[in-house]
Amino acid sequence: MKANRYKHLVWLLIFVALLLFPLLKPQGYYFRMFSMMFLWMGLSSAWNITSGFAGYIDFGAVAYFGIGNYATALLMTKGGLPFSLSVLISGILSSFIAMFIGRYTMRLRGAYFGIATLAFAEAVKQIVLEFDRTFKVTLFEGSHGITLPIAHDDRFFYYLFLGILFFIVLTAFLIDRNKFGYALKAIKEAEGSAELTGVNTRRYKVASYALSASLIGILGGINAYWLTYISPLDVFSVIHTIHMIVMALFGGIGTVFGPVLGACVISLANELIGAKLLYTYLLILGVILLVVVLFLPRGLTGLISLKRLRG
Repeated sequence: MKANRYKHLVWLLIFVALLLFPLLKPQGYYFRMFSMMFLWMGLSSAWNITSGFAGYIDFGAVAYFGIGNYATALLMTKGGLPFSLSVLISGILSSFIAMFIGRYTMRLRGAYFGIATLAFAEAVKQIVLEFDRTFKVTLFEGSHGITLPIAHDDRFFYYLFLGILFFIVLTAFLIDRNKFGYALKAIKEAEGSAELTGVNTRRYKVASYALSASLIGILGGINAYWLTYISPLDVFSVIHTIHMIVMALFGGIGTVFGPVLGACVISLANELIGAKLLYTYLLILGVILLVVVLFLPRGLTGLISLKRLRG
């Protein structure tokens, strides 16, 4: 119990330090670097709600990231809505789409679920790419992408990403300690037994999937406004899903702070060596994933806990 309190205190102190960091008046590069880190922490943590707690590995999470990007961009540029309302609608839209998709894909298990979600993400990307040309309209702008207005500085997005990250981690923390989280863990460990004990597994799975999608969609909307330009080949790239999976596995899938830790380490590594090893970076990610699966099945958080117990 004392160890858990100490761990939570450390995370709280880190959060406070990040809140105070802008007072040092750092260069814009550091604002952008931390914003990108917060984005990936949030994405991996949101992905972990379904894939980590419930054990349903989602290979199509990038679909909701892309939907959030495009919904926000379209609402702002063509609908004339403000950024805050556009992002909120993006999250709600992602949630409703996930509830519809989840009603069918959540009937599948294991690799079949992963393949189905991956196919859905690729289908959404192709719709966005070909919709305008097929229906002779100007909506998604095809491969040309959409340009958004520039209205805020790096400090604004630093605090915005940090705030949504805090909300996502707090959500995961609360899920981990209530009936909803216990039901998801029961589904992960033995779904058949959970059904026999009266757990409505389908309802809990779809709810977790919708919640995860809404958070990823919100992050996608913020990302669109932050970058000011999006294209389908970028925001729907399967590489984004691979990053979420690797970060969560590396930190500790199914834990509250594991995906945050994994995303922090890998984001920093990407910043330091990604530009220098542009063509081999994906290979490095693959090696990291292999090492984690073989030697660190519980990720960095599991390794830290093991050392604490031995100490």
